[in-house]
Formats: sequence, structure tokens, C-alpha cells
Amino acid sequence: MTVPPLPRALAERPRDATYDVPVPFACGDDALGAPLKRRVLQCALSRVCGLCGRSLSWGVTFVGSPAEGEAGAFLFPPSHRECAEAALLLYPRLGVPVLGQDAPLAEWAVLVTGGFELVRPASRQGDMRVRFTANSVSERRTVAV
Repeated sequence: MTVPPLPRALAERPRDATYDVPVPFACGDDALGAPLKRRVLQCALSRVCGLCGRSLSWGVTFVGSPAEGEAGAFLFPPSHRECAEAALLLYPRLGVPVLGQDAPLAEWAVLVTGGFELVRPASRQGDMRVRFTANSVSERRTVAV
């Protein structure tokens, strides 16, 4: 499968040495992997794209598992729509967990929203990852990969 040209800001990110793809901003600068908590918080507080690291404008896009889409609560930070669409063509084909997922997904949820809330863990028990809950949802769909 041929991946169309990436948005410039995403294409300019440092590349993962193993897979030769841009490393999402939320994951750091070295390699694909789980999003880094400090970067996830930076995305939320500074309203920057979790994929390219540039400022977000109105209408942000979340990508995640179908369960995340159903709940409207995502582990990976919001992104530009162009970055999210490119990411869904680029990362799932690697066959490894990406964009905050614990396992590779065969289907992805895409949610476009006007706003979001950052939800921090209520206690130090269990899953300590922060989540993003969407509000003012304007589009919700799934994408098979």
C-alpha cells in the first residue's frame, strides 16, 4: 500500500530507526512507543497536535480503538485532521501497537470535536494514563485497516 505524502509538519518529525516513519510528538523524539506522560500533558495544556507537535486550531481529531470512540475518551492526544488521516494510513500497517494502544488494531475510531477535557487518574491505583474526553462531537466513524 502506498502512503500519500504526509503533512509537512509530520514529515519533518524525527524518524524511528526501526520502521523509518515519523515519531509522533507525544511519543518523544527517539522511537515509536507509548506516549510519554509529559508530552501528553504538553499536548493538552498547550493545545498542540500529538502527531506533529504544532498548534491546533478549532476542530481537533482523535484516533483510537473502537471502545475509545464509543466512550469518547482517548489515550492519544488530539491531532490535526490531516495528521490523523495520514497516521491511519501510516502507523497501523506496521503491525505493532501504536498511538497509545496496547495491541495492534484492525479497526480504528475517528472522532472530530470542537473541544476536549483532560482527565487525570483519580487515584494511584490501576491505569495511570491520562485520557482526553471529547465534547461537541461533529463527526464519528470507524476505519478498517
